[in-house]
Amino acid sequence: MIKALRRLGSLAGALIVVFPIFWPPAAVRAQGLQLPHVPMKIALIQGSADEAGLHIQLSPGWKFYWRTPGEGGVPAQFDWTGSRNVTRVDVAWPAPKRIPLGKSEIYGYGGEVVLPLRVERRQADEAYGLDLMIEYGVCKDICILRNDRLILRSQDTVPIANLALLAKWRARVPQPAAQAGLQLVSHRLKPDRLIVVLGSQTPLQNPDLFVEGSAESWFGRPSITMAADGREVRFDLAATYPPGKAGQPLRLTLVDPALQAELVLPP
Repeated sequence: MIKALRRLGSLAGALIVVFPIFWPPAAVRAQGLQLPHVPMKIALIQGSADEAGLHIQLSPGWKFYWRTPGEGGVPAQFDWTGSRNVTRVDVAWPAPKRIPLGKSEIYGYGGEVVLPLRVERRQADEAYGLDLMIEYGVCKDICILRNDRLILRSQDTVPIANLALLAKWRARVPQPAAQAGLQLVSHRLKPDRLIVVLGSQTPLQNPDLFVEGSAESWFGRPSITMAADGREVRFDLAATYPPGKAGQPLRLTLVDPALQAELVLPP
């Protein structure tokens, strides 16, 4: 869908309530796009060297989805093919929160979030330019699906505020488990449940666990049992997955005030 939009340059967003409503296209520079129909700003910002960021600012009550959005959410889709002197862009995701939405919940962010971007240049000694077509959803009482175009041309001078903002949100991106001092003690996948026990060198305070599997899988809010010293925690989650998918690896993201880490469960 995004590639078709890039060719046609036809959509800036669609409000999905009963009938989709389409608005004219918009291309924006690094200062950002103030969206008239959604109380938010979205912009590409430059960092140091080959780092940039997708800066999202939301009015109270509005939410932006994590890479795995939870029940009924819409994951963002990124198309960088219009970029100049760029071979790839890696998107990093800060640790999400659970957000109630009606009788369900989504995984995402409120207020403000920056997704750190790592830019790989085709020619390392030449400037690059980012041209992003992004399809994404934001929600409050209703959910809005948008398609926007964001443009950033790298500059020699980077605002200090950008560097501080990127450093803040980069620190919230989950680390590999071994680097964070987190290890898998045991795990068991039953027909309707997943049980995971993790050990931590740093005492945990209020841990939560997000589980990502195949597109057809679902994992609920965990029941949590923690050791008195906070160094071991057991998660028990309701799970549904189609036959034949139980042997696929699962990606776990631990979110706690003390640390954020991720690991992959072996099949």
